[in-house]
Amino acid sequence: MPDEPVTYRPRTVLLCACLIAAPLAETVEQVLSPLTGGSTADDLAAIGAAPGRFMASVLIGLVGTALLLPALLGLARRGSDRSPTLALLAAIAIGASSLGFAGVRMAQGFEHAIAVSGMPPADASALFDAGAGSAVGITLTASFLGGTVVGVALLAIALWRSRRVAVGAIVLLLLFPLVDLALPARPGPIISHLVLLASFTWMAVALLRRTPARRARSGSRHPVSARA
Repeated sequence: MPDEPVTYRPRTVLLCACLIAAPLAETVEQVLSPLTGGSTADDLAAIGAAPGRFMASVLIGLVGTALLLPALLGLARRGSDRSPTLALLAAIAIGASSLGFAGVRMAQGFEHAIAVSGMPPADASALFDAGAGSAVGITLTASFLGGTVVGVALLAIALWRSRRVAVGAIVLLLLFPLVDLALPARPGPIISHLVLLASFTWMAVALLRRTPARRARSGSRHPVSARA
């Protein structure tokens, strides 16, 4: 009896769901957030005026953060066929970025707490800036920013060499951190995450359209094969 391809796609579907849901959640976070992107005092005042809205945006963003890590690591895995070293380095950088991102989320919780504490604005700003400017705060911020830039760059190269996704989607991925840093504080994060959403959606469609399948040997007890 000739071999017949047996398809297995749940992991790919799950990866694609993460690819779309993660940037979508973070885009919603940026739209909902009352932060002005100005001074610390301005942001604390905005949070104090709409604490529920700020907390809702952060919680939605946390969902995006939780989904972004498997999404990026899944892409690194897809890019490891031709560039295993690059993919591994990208995964390490992504891990460092995620560690820093966790610190950013903790800082947001602290920011909310002092914004609603009734503390004088000058004291509240000084306290938050002191925490952000501490050795731990600087290390986490550097880990987040550096890991993101390096991880995205290495991941883009690995994906390009793998030929699994369109070059246009990779270009959008590279634009994501650049747009986030280059544009003004308020519209910048919204636009950058829309760029990331477009990139990841494009990649997800490409991954779902791929049709390679391993061929199960006839007579095997449990024929299992997987699509990339």
